[in-house]
Amino acid sequence: MAQTSYIVGASVWEQELYDYVCSHGAREGAMLAEYQQIAEDETTSPAFRYLAQMILADERRHHALFDDLATTIRQTAEFRDEGMPIPSLAGLRRDRDRIADITERLLKSERDDSRTLDDLRKKLKDVRDTTLWDLLVEIMQHDTDKHIKILRFVRDHAKDAAF
Repeated sequence: MAQTSYIVGASVWEQELYDYVCSHGAREGAMLAEYQQIAEDETTSPAFRYLAQMILADERRHHALFDDLATTIRQTAEFRDEGMPIPSLAGLRRDRDRIADITERLLKSERDDSRTLDDLRKKLKDVRDTTLWDLLVEIMQHDTDKHIKILRFVRDHAKDAAF
């Protein structure tokens, strides 16, 4: 994460947002180190190490997202649109018909996946207290819910975009 710094030409809100994102990213970095240590410590329970590795992958992604967000906030404040890590929603409406078709198809698939995962969790009921399996399937359900949320966002913003 880039060091918090003054952005020339930034509004007070942009600067405060940038500072907040940078400081949160620094805290995420400390958590990354702790999860990395757990994941590599061979004296730690294999189950805990496995789960710590999963969390570590998420935290690395979060850290990268905070880096992208900070860079995008800085570039937006400086009126530099080239190579922004997080693109604007501009252009979604232009492609709205294709996006509507794709998102509806993917939403159906994600909903089907959600039902399949529900069924699988029911089958895992007897091993909930002796394996990680049910937890992993539940995490996949949360990911599926996240995918549905993303697809709805894209569909709705393509439909309503004023660009």
